[in-house]
Amino acid sequence: MEEQTSRGDALTQTGATQKITVPPRESLGDLGRQGQLPITQQGLALELAIRIGDLLQSSGQSVNDTVVIIRRVCQAYGLRRVHVDITFTAIVASYYPGDGQGPVTAMRTVEPASPDLTKTANLNRLVTDIVAGESLKRALARFDEIRAAPLPYPSWVATLGNASIGMAIQLFYTTSPVVLVVALLTGIGLNRLLAFLERRSMPVFFQQLAGGWLIVTITAFISWVGNVDTTGIFHGLNPTLIAVGGIVQLVAGMKFVAAGQDAIDSFYVTATARMLQVAMLTAGIVAGLVSGLMVAARLGIFVYISPEPISHGAVPAQYVGAVLAAIFFAVGSFADRRAIALSGAGAALAWFGFNVTQAAISGVIFADFVAALLAAFVTTMLVRRTSIPGFAVVNGSLLVLVPGMRVYNGLLQMVGTYVVPAAPDQGASTLMVAIGVALAIASGASLGMYVGRPVGDRIMRVPLQWYGHMRQWRQR
Repeated sequence: MEEQTSRGDALTQTGATQKITVPPRESLGDLGRQGQLPITQQGLALELAIRIGDLLQSSGQSVNDTVVIIRRVCQAYGLRRVHVDITFTAIVASYYPGDGQGPVTAMRTVEPASPDLTKTANLNRLVTDIVAGESLKRALARFDEIRAAPLPYPSWVATLGNASIGMAIQLFYTTSPVVLVVALLTGIGLNRLLAFLERRSMPVFFQQLAGGWLIVTITAFISWVGNVDTTGIFHGLNPTLIAVGGIVQLVAGMKFVAAGQDAIDSFYVTATARMLQVAMLTAGIVAGLVSGLMVAARLGIFVYISPEPISHGAVPAQYVGAVLAAIFFAVGSFADRRAIALSGAGAALAWFGFNVTQAAISGVIFADFVAALLAAFVTTMLVRRTSIPGFAVVNGSLLVLVPGMRVYNGLLQMVGTYVVPAAPDQGASTLMVAIGVALAIASGASLGMYVGRPVGDRIMRVPLQWYGHMRQWRQR
């Protein structure tokens, strides 16, 4: 879900509160040697649990699943009555030991960070070992090792993966090599621009605004070259089609679905915050596009970017785009080979379920629900009893379904452009469909994971039982 990492901690024990501000990457071992960690077993276990939850949140895991894992870690170390609360900006866990003792409360303030799914897989192994009886001292040391581990492959590979998502989505609409190359170059430019602005602590609204300007600049330049050189490779290209790849990279479709899933799981405060975040991020894109188009028109370059949805192209290319988008998404999140392969397979399954359901029933919302249910159920069942982050595979599989473009189209229809006047009614209708799609995907994914876990457990027991029977037969 929300991508987050730590900035500071506060520990309350027996009624007294001590606030600790530490660098984000300082290890538990260093903090312990400096005397900045709890001295009790209960306090250390609670500290470890919320730090594990912090890293899981940074990789995109849902709030509900993170709460479950935090409680499992606490229970493994004897903390039975633990209340965990995760909001948009903080993780709070409180343990009441009873017998007249004061409560132990740990709080962790969080902020966005880049996901590392290989690190998440190692965390899953650690949690499994903790539940199986791993000592607290050893678990603290292993957590420091996981947190300080280097990236599984060079960061430029992940950067290229994230930048290539827009090119993969373009395959849903066209197979033109020129448009695909432009989409890739636009994606790389957007990725570097956003990274540059983020390093300078630019608010995300203005990052999206600058991204919109870059998309308009590239689209306007290609349109101008195509009009000047009527025999060149850029002549006759659809400006809307050129812009789609960059827009897809900026829209916060996954956050929109995550907000719906948090609402379904009854985390209403976080869901509301995420919904507002999606609105602000998308508003930044729209503001950048509208203002950029106005400036281009003043300079004599008239570019028309349509607020209407674009028709899909060849079906085989759609499946290729769906698989590649999921693979690039997983690579951009530093996933391992198994998670990358499962994400691609899950995306193909999701798109198949969507097309079949829509052809049979002709309802986009129900088709998204069935597709999300099918992909989440199968992938969750396959990754059960493994360290592969199931939520990451599901997120990658559902990337092609997210309604980011619908949110963008709805807002653009509401504000209008210098060519197309504002149509608030049409925009509101488009946004309502986008909300329905997001809820359908979120509910389908939640139900698919809920059903897939016990089914996966039962299926995994079959080979183990057969193995046990074979061993008994050989011993006879």
